[in-house]
Amino acid sequence: MKLLLGPILYAKAQSTPDPKSHDVWSFYVNVFLDSPSVGVSPALKLCFTDVRGVQVAAFEEVRPAADFTRLPKDTAGVVWRWEVVLPRRDVAQRLSYHFEAVDQPGVPVTFGCPPPRNNRSASPASSPKPLVVSDVIVPAKGVSPNIAFFSCNGASRASDWSDLEEPYALWDKMLQQHQQEPTDPAKTPGFQLLIGGGDQLYADSLHNTVELLNGHMKLPRSKRLNRPVPDGLRESLLTEYVWLYRERWGGPEGIAPLLQRVPGLFMWDDHDIFDGWGSHEELQRSPWYRALYSAAARAFEAFQKGTLDQPWTAREPDDQELLQPVLREAQDVDPRQTRHYFQTFCFSTEDCDLDVVLLDLRSGRTSRVLDTADAHPQSEFTVMSRTQWDAFDAWREEHRQRPENGKKARHVLVVSSVPLVHLRFGPAMEDMTGGINLRDDLLDQWESAVHRGERTRLLMNLFSLSKRSYCAVTVLSGDVHVGARARVRSRNPDHLVPALGTVGEVFIEQVTSSPIIHPPPCWLAFKGMLAMSKDSREDLPGFLQTELLPVGKELYLRDRNWLSIRLEKPKHREHMTVRPKLWVRWIAEKQHLPMEVVVEPPPFPPRG
Repeated sequence: MKLLLGPILYAKAQSTPDPKSHDVWSFYVNVFLDSPSVGVSPALKLCFTDVRGVQVAAFEEVRPAADFTRLPKDTAGVVWRWEVVLPRRDVAQRLSYHFEAVDQPGVPVTFGCPPPRNNRSASPASSPKPLVVSDVIVPAKGVSPNIAFFSCNGASRASDWSDLEEPYALWDKMLQQHQQEPTDPAKTPGFQLLIGGGDQLYADSLHNTVELLNGHMKLPRSKRLNRPVPDGLRESLLTEYVWLYRERWGGPEGIAPLLQRVPGLFMWDDHDIFDGWGSHEELQRSPWYRALYSAAARAFEAFQKGTLDQPWTAREPDDQELLQPVLREAQDVDPRQTRHYFQTFCFSTEDCDLDVVLLDLRSGRTSRVLDTADAHPQSEFTVMSRTQWDAFDAWREEHRQRPENGKKARHVLVVSSVPLVHLRFGPAMEDMTGGINLRDDLLDQWESAVHRGERTRLLMNLFSLSKRSYCAVTVLSGDVHVGARARVRSRNPDHLVPALGTVGEVFIEQVTSSPIIHPPPCWLAFKGMLAMSKDSREDLPGFLQTELLPVGKELYLRDRNWLSIRLEKPKHREHMTVRPKLWVRWIAEKQHLPMEVVVEPPPFPPRG
């Protein structure tokens, strides 16, 4: 058996709090093997051992997670999945795992290495060794997972890579922190949850490596809009996306060692499709662009969500209520009822619930002309589709109705790949930048003039969630290639928490971490951006106000970075539970930032 990619761990959490989950830690382990068929599963057992080498658990049941057997021979295979359920103890456990052949117990399997593809290798050539992965950490009973959050895992151009002396410096730092024991024995070591906030792949290189695609992008815009997709291109595009994941997520460096050790949750952004997807307006109706989206979406499901159903059917953007493609062929029809990737997870302990909400800001991002017959037609722009808004509203109501509401500490992390609060460019600037290929970058932002109404709706929803569910809401963002901190303040009476008494306002913190690999903007370019934009306080409808706050000494962290997030274990004092705080800290490449953002849930409502 040849190992094409992996192992990759994926987080598994209940959709709602479940007391049965308090004593176990669960996740999935996926490996991409060169299996010829999904009908014959590998005779492998997944074994976990403790620091003494004693086996603590073994799992034989395996299921196919993605069927790629119809791809070309050097790419074909099956992604296999094992479900892992490990008992929690009174202290955290540091475990190792390996695979064993069923007929050779006690011997870790050595997987073969696949040959390189056209002089492009997914990993450096080396002698095969038994696959043994150390440092999987099971949290103790009653402890929420430590989280590492990152975004922008790559670069758009080869020149950006060449500017980096140590491209994987921050991944190395994260791995070191994961493997070290904490100085405070009361703290859980390492990380138990890895959250990717967008741009985990950087697929822009496909425009150069796929000859047909490169030629298509050089055509005049009018010809690109209506050009049909040639036979075989859809399969070729899927093959290329699969290879990108093998190249960018494989090997001994970068993201791969963390993927093998820390269960992950991921949400895509534009570079996981291609730069600016969602802000190219009418081009997104064209057959070639939708073929690109379909391939990117299937690869995203296979490797970022960890499971791919119906691998040979098309994926279409979640814009069916707004747009119709200029040309639709039989193989382009998407049979799915749900076309967005909005996801929610709940990590529950006896005293505190941690919910993670991942917003999909790409599948439904589009624009349309409202009345083409009008002499001055207006355009409507959306970030989240109507069906995703419905799903988000339904989740907020379900969260409010849980029996834990007002009785148990609750934190909600909302992942928005693009910051809700950042630099503001005016409409004139957005129109003017069309001539220098920056308009799509400005339209990408929640701060764009065309998205501000929808952004206000989202902020109002988050404040309503915080009050009605008695939870703390924290927004995690990436994308902008600098670290930043923002606070949204509400004086709206509908958002104020009665238990806070006379306090006349409430807050939501936003923490932006970007990039973990992509070079930050140079000093001169960033100064130019600041000169053309505003970062002052801003009043919004609904008695809302936004402001950016310093990260260390400066307002922006122009240094590569990622986030370390820790949730306190609740403390019990005199028949009451102290509300656990969420601590968020930037880990930067060159700077040491001792500051942390601290978030505390609102007080419980008065009893009686």
